[in-house]
Amino acid sequence: MPSPSKFARVVLLESRTGSQRSNEKKTKEAALVADDTKVYKNLFLKVLPERERALLGPSLQFVELPQGELLAEPGKRVSDVTFLDAGMVSLLTTMQDGTAIEIATLGRESVLGVLSALGNHQSNVRALVQIDGAGWKMRVTDFRAAVEKSRTLRHLVLLSSELTLAQMQQTAACNALHSAERRLCRWILQVRDRIDGDVIELTQDFLAQMLAVRRPTVTLIAQGLQNAGLIRYRRGRITITDHAGLEKLACECVEEIRTKTRHILNELQ
Repeated sequence: MPSPSKFARVVLLESRTGSQRSNEKKTKEAALVADDTKVYKNLFLKVLPERERALLGPSLQFVELPQGELLAEPGKRVSDVTFLDAGMVSLLTTMQDGTAIEIATLGRESVLGVLSALGNHQSNVRALVQIDGAGWKMRVTDFRAAVEKSRTLRHLVLLSSELTLAQMQQTAACNALHSAERRLCRWILQVRDRIDGDVIELTQDFLAQMLAVRRPTVTLIAQGLQNAGLIRYRRGRITITDHAGLEKLACECVEEIRTKTRHILNELQ
């Protein structure tokens, strides 16, 4: 069961005026800052010593990350560092014909743009928000200045990069060796780990892209999982009904990534 202290994603109704949105955002940010125990849900920020959080804190800005927002594009210079707090971001590799495949699934265990601490950095991948979330963003120049003052933050740069690389490697192996059914189970569980919820809203097109299969194949696999009592599926929404059953059917990549994440975070503590 998800912990009641987990970050609940923010949903803003389209009918609200710009003024209402602005006032609500300011109130929300003030509430977060006022209660220091609830400010950061990003796992790297949570385990950082107080001194290092103090170095970063003044430059961090709370931002909402709506579904569909592009956070990075291949060949474009990275200008911000984002500590993901909630939701899910996909790293995608794109081909010349425009097709793309997911190479990593990122959530609150991730820091986007972290390699910019080493110098001017251009993204090699597309980073796309797939599930509404939030994060803490700071300018690359401010992050670099903080990293230069702290050996621990330099270690964070290394560990965060190592974790993202490990996820890419595991995803590549999974795509090559495991069936589409097991990969879908793995992916559903990875998303659940990040959003602390059993309802996942995504388009069928993205699921096909993520699995590197055709849309009818996605329908067949999802219907099979539904017939087995593991999920409820309709276009645009997956609802987990048997978490233990999904864990049993998924490939070992789920636990490999979880174990690697725990190990890396322990190194920073």
